[in-house]
Amino acid sequence: MKYYRQISLLVSLLLIIGLLPISISAEVSGDDFIEVEAAPVDPTISVEGPRHEIDFIDESIEGKSDFIALYTEEFASEILVKKFWVAVQVDQNNQVLRVVSQSNSGSAPIWEDEQFLAVPEGGYILLAHDDSWGTKNFRKYLATNFKANDIIKLRKNGEVVPISEFMKGDGLLAGIQLNNELMYTVTEQQTDISGSIKNFEVDQTYQLKANGKEIGLAADGTFSFTQIVDIGTNYIDLEIYKNDRLHETQSLIVYYKETQTEEKKVFLWIEQGPNVRRFQSSEDVYNMLVEAKDAGVTAIALDVKGVEGFAAYKENDLTGRPYVSEMTSPARAGSNPNLDILEEFITHSHSLGLEVHAAINVFAEGSIAHNEYAVLNDHLDWEEEVYRYEDSGEILRLRESDYGKSGALVAFVNPANSEAREYQLDTFEEVIKNYDVDGVLLDRGRYDNYFADFSDESKVQFEAYLKGKGKELTNWPEDVFTYNGSDRIDGPLIDEWFTYRSSVIKSFTSEVRELVDSYNVTEDRDVLLSSYVGSWYESYYLNGVNWASPTFEYNERMKFPHESLYTEEYANTGYTENLDFLMIGTYQTTANEVKKYITQGNILTDGKLPLYAGMALVNVQEPAVQREVFQAGLANTDGLMLFDYSQANFPVIKASINNELYLKDYQLGVSNPKDSSSFIEGDFLNINRNDGNINIYSNTFGPSTATNKWGVEAVVDESGQVVKMVNKRQAMEWSWGSQEDNNSLIPEGGFVISAQDPSGSREKRQTVAFAYDIGDEVRAALLSGFLDYEGQTFNNLSVDFNGSVQVVGTGEAEVTVNGTDAVLDENGDFSSNVELQPGTNEIEVVVHVDGHKTHYKVVEVFAEEVTLDVVREAIEVADINPNGIKNAILAQLDNAARDFKKAAEYMDRGEEEQAVKHQENGNKKLEKIMGIIEQHAGKHIDKDDAAELIRMLELVLSK
Repeated sequence: MKYYRQISLLVSLLLIIGLLPISISAEVSGDDFIEVEAAPVDPTISVEGPRHEIDFIDESIEGKSDFIALYTEEFASEILVKKFWVAVQVDQNNQVLRVVSQSNSGSAPIWEDEQFLAVPEGGYILLAHDDSWGTKNFRKYLATNFKANDIIKLRKNGEVVPISEFMKGDGLLAGIQLNNELMYTVTEQQTDISGSIKNFEVDQTYQLKANGKEIGLAADGTFSFTQIVDIGTNYIDLEIYKNDRLHETQSLIVYYKETQTEEKKVFLWIEQGPNVRRFQSSEDVYNMLVEAKDAGVTAIALDVKGVEGFAAYKENDLTGRPYVSEMTSPARAGSNPNLDILEEFITHSHSLGLEVHAAINVFAEGSIAHNEYAVLNDHLDWEEEVYRYEDSGEILRLRESDYGKSGALVAFVNPANSEAREYQLDTFEEVIKNYDVDGVLLDRGRYDNYFADFSDESKVQFEAYLKGKGKELTNWPEDVFTYNGSDRIDGPLIDEWFTYRSSVIKSFTSEVRELVDSYNVTEDRDVLLSSYVGSWYESYYLNGVNWASPTFEYNERMKFPHESLYTEEYANTGYTENLDFLMIGTYQTTANEVKKYITQGNILTDGKLPLYAGMALVNVQEPAVQREVFQAGLANTDGLMLFDYSQANFPVIKASINNELYLKDYQLGVSNPKDSSSFIEGDFLNINRNDGNINIYSNTFGPSTATNKWGVEAVVDESGQVVKMVNKRQAMEWSWGSQEDNNSLIPEGGFVISAQDPSGSREKRQTVAFAYDIGDEVRAALLSGFLDYEGQTFNNLSVDFNGSVQVVGTGEAEVTVNGTDAVLDENGDFSSNVELQPGTNEIEVVVHVDGHKTHYKVVEVFAEEVTLDVVREAIEVADINPNGIKNAILAQLDNAARDFKKAAEYMDRGEEEQAVKHQENGNKKLEKIMGIIEQHAGKHIDKDDAAELIRMLELVLSK
């Protein structure tokens, strides 16, 4: 008991000390260890709560991740808390006022919307961000350990300190708010930089410098200047001083890439697994390539060896790889065994002026997800051996590891295994030797991740590598790293390990380069060698790859997380000197992020080779976003790589490449058996399904929908009856423990309704699941033509409304326009004359197929107010013959106009009697015109034109 009383007294004293004001604030050294301590979990057991290091204090966290930051009122009066971030508001007494996105019982929070959180007077804000609730402990620490009314602590080097310890006593901190991104590419020799001073106070003195040169500030603290840049990488360091004291520095990284005049290339990647069985005939290949070229594609990256290890080519004399038609997984089986996919692509692509580059999944030799292994089971000694925390420190072959049994998707071989490497080289050679490819492309030319490969063969090679550096491996694998729970603890040779693995990959690319060059020389060819890598270079070392130029020199302004790695020795493992061009996956979802990683790619490759920006189509399906990121890639690199065909919507792609606004010019409708008065609107017809789509597929798309197992599909046969439902129960009950493979066969003369949502969303899938049952009668159609009228203004009071309806599957269509049956031709074109009123008019189009409602579309048009000028224009364009009649009518109209003008003049002067007289004269002349028109209607004046003119004149007379 005495022990607990002493502890309690000590805690009380520390709390009292922590609350005492300190008049002279201390500078926080970069060597100080700053922590926040939560309230004790159970004060009866321990007087201390969980602690966590604070990474930033009153510092911008722009571009940073994985942190807990602290902000005082010197930094700002309020702090932006983004959605999926966690924040804690604390008062001057270290009492928690509020937690934004607080956890309930340790589970992930119900994330609050983005908001500003006020910094309490004398208090502070704690802010946390990371990218994984499950594996990282920044957001989770704040969300689970803090609640309102808790008393918490701040510690400096273990000692409890007040918040004033971290304040400079200089008032609000001056900061730099830039309008520019922190990293971007320009194509001119200068860049405009602008922004403002954060926390600007008019009665204080400020000085802004850029690379040491003073920049002028406006009276309101804004600034704008032009910076001259050199070819390549430019670092622009900004400093803001307040009252002669440095408050903040920021660095801009600007890459100057000279504008290219040649046409940019656009590669379309065709991933083997999801796509290859869609090409059942030579015609299928040709038709797809025609669509792709029309959209702006100039080259094909065809996956000729997929992750499963099967070949999409038949001339395999060096490896004997099984052909893709031998795959048996339900999601992969069904390719035509008699069709040489690669040969077909080469033949048709070259006839259309397109290039073909054969992409090879180098060190991937099996799909765990689909249980497909072309050759790996015959070469178990090739399979990577992994060192993962789940296996309690044991090194195991991947598929024997806990990860391999439960989480891994792709099985890799060891890139250091000599037999495995030779087999991969043979794959490259048989493609080059037997096919007229324009290039070969390395995909997955890397290690699986940081946990591979720890085989005996890798250990021996690593020891030899170390010996060449005068170093020795003492403890294996602890000298590389070990684990504390799931956390990796790096050992003394971690940088050497990463460098060794990168040297293994570089040596392989050198061997491929030598192979390609040998064929180019002996056969007078020009086969290009390229590679695809992820743009996130700052973490790509974990995959054993250094895709930078050997001349790239790391600069601390780039803020890579493992800075000690970037030595001259590591730089020498950069393999771009072996390539003709490089594709980097800028798979981010905003234009600014894409621009950042394009710039980083330009910097890393030193401008030594063409660079192509890879676009993940699944991430940028929204047309406006796709257009923006495509244009960012086209402006700042040598072109694009679109990944991949299974996500391609060619009309949207075409608009994005051409920098044009995309408008979908049709409405896709399908009947709803559960409510005959309504219909279900689809998104696209015969377009690859993406998240957030309800698509319809007919036979012109291919033999099957080529979709994944997480969607819902209703298969409708040639009679219009639902014959199969996929994942109906799963979607209705929202229980996805067991999914059914989608990829439904499309019945001849029928169609498939296919729905998918973004992860965690139910709307599209549940719509289809609840609407359709086996045995239901369903009809579908496509309505087009309405965009020719939407928002248009007409200067007459009727319009011929024309459109087209195309039935998908079986059935006969009927169309009504504003409740009147339209005239419908056999080819689906329809027309209807619609009367308009001056101002806004709504035109309602309803389509039924065999009595089933498939469309309801409202088109808004405008009709001008009918004036004599409008009538004159209508007369001039009307079909009136001979012209003498038209001239007589126009003369009478001019006379009427003069009467109306005089009537207005007399009315303005208050001479009402004269005004009425001229108004009546004008009306009589209009009536005379109507008589002339009626007299000649159907003879010298087109009957419809005559009716329209009379209607317009009646409206003028009615005013």
